[in-house]
Amino acid sequence: MKPLTYTIIEHQSFGIDEIIRAWKEQKDKECKEIKERAKKFFVALENFQKLSEENSKFLKHSNKHKLKAQNYVGVIQTKHGTLEILPKCFIEDALTLQTSQTLTNSPKESKKQDKEKLEEFFAFEAFKHQFSENENQESLKSQRDHSPKIKDFTLSSTPKQSAQNFLLFCLKTLKKDLFKSSHLASLSTTYTPLLEIFIHMFCQELLEVCKKGIKHDYVAIEDNRAYLKGKLVFAGQIRHNLIHKERFYTSSDEYITDIAPNRLIKSTLELLSTLSTSYATHSLINRSYEAFEEIPSSDNIEGDFLSCPNSRHFSHYDKILKWCELFLNNQSFTTYSGESEAYALLFPMEKLFESYVAHMLKHSNPSHTIHTQSSSQCLLHSKDSKLFQLKPDLLLNLDNKRKIIADTKWKILKKTEDKKHRISQADLYQLFAYAHYYKAHEVWLIYPKLYAQKESEQEIQKLIDHLKDWNNKEHHYPCSFDQNTIKTKIFFAPLCFFSF
Repeated sequence: MKPLTYTIIEHQSFGIDEIIRAWKEQKDKECKEIKERAKKFFVALENFQKLSEENSKFLKHSNKHKLKAQNYVGVIQTKHGTLEILPKCFIEDALTLQTSQTLTNSPKESKKQDKEKLEEFFAFEAFKHQFSENENQESLKSQRDHSPKIKDFTLSSTPKQSAQNFLLFCLKTLKKDLFKSSHLASLSTTYTPLLEIFIHMFCQELLEVCKKGIKHDYVAIEDNRAYLKGKLVFAGQIRHNLIHKERFYTSSDEYITDIAPNRLIKSTLELLSTLSTSYATHSLINRSYEAFEEIPSSDNIEGDFLSCPNSRHFSHYDKILKWCELFLNNQSFTTYSGESEAYALLFPMEKLFESYVAHMLKHSNPSHTIHTQSSSQCLLHSKDSKLFQLKPDLLLNLDNKRKIIADTKWKILKKTEDKKHRISQADLYQLFAYAHYYKAHEVWLIYPKLYAQKESEQEIQKLIDHLKDWNNKEHHYPCSFDQNTIKTKIFFAPLCFFSF
């Protein structure tokens, strides 16, 4: 039976019955094997979840018969099927990812306009004033003329495709350049499972390496030879040839392809050949495999990564070795590989959303200095010990005097009777600690603006109106520098669903 994929969104619960319904819809006919296979698939996911405490942050039991995804997105593959977890990009619960409903495709021109509007939205002044109404009338009119509304951008052909496109867009914004691939355009416009996309990107990168040439290197090889070659190893000669005087135990440098980087690539190809379920991807793997056929796989992955040469002669290997780390050596945000039971490649949505917002703000505001968490390091010290890190998601330097601390939150705000609208008190405490240390005069909380259909859009607009009041009331918190106050504001970042 052809391998099957079950797709869900973050925080969605599912059981055997849900898997059976989805797979029957994929097969478009009754299949006696589906029920039995769905049970085995669910048990395999349960075993994955129980294997370690670490895995419980990916999946949890919502009740005795159901598992629930957490805030990680990506894939978990077992021999019975693949679980694909996509970001929650939509307000409506009824907009399920399993539906075969097709949305109207927008023309290329419309997508181009959406990209321009997205960049315009994240332009600093427009972003900063998206809720402002307490300016004078002339300033307000100027903002209305130049500031885009908080809107939803064009969906792709299906909700599932749209969510996947947003995930891939977020992955492209990561500092690791693995996902910044131009080869995705060659994939079919129909929905492609995530793991197949990652494998496809690896294979395309490997083909680029092969075009530039598989590297050789000098390796010291010791061997008991019938002739003298290289240097005689006296310890080996005594140990091996005390009786056989006609032989020579020598060490010589040989220029070969059996080197650490090539062995790691071979091991990755062997792994991916067991994971891929697509004929097209298998063809790509086989094309790459031919070039590495004579090279053995790695029998010490950790040691081979440590011994990879770091020189300009191997510079075109940099990216492919990062892919090898991603698949082999737990070098993604979170990668899990079980004992042939499951393989998982998962990413925390908080980190992806943070990277997405930072990328869009930087891209739209080249004249402003915007530091991300990794580049704004600050440590609390106790004598000679480094105890705690204070690293805000975003630090915006508008000029020499004005600083803004921004924190991204991948969380859905709702209009409730509670005036806090699910805004966490702990989040505000954290922001004010940052603001106090960096002497910032304003702090932002940035939440996602999820896609909403007309029925839900009214509720979203009510929430935005409430937050306009929040932002314009100028909540002040006393601080100890310059006898000033810290302002707090709430903003929404719209999501993009553009394909590559």
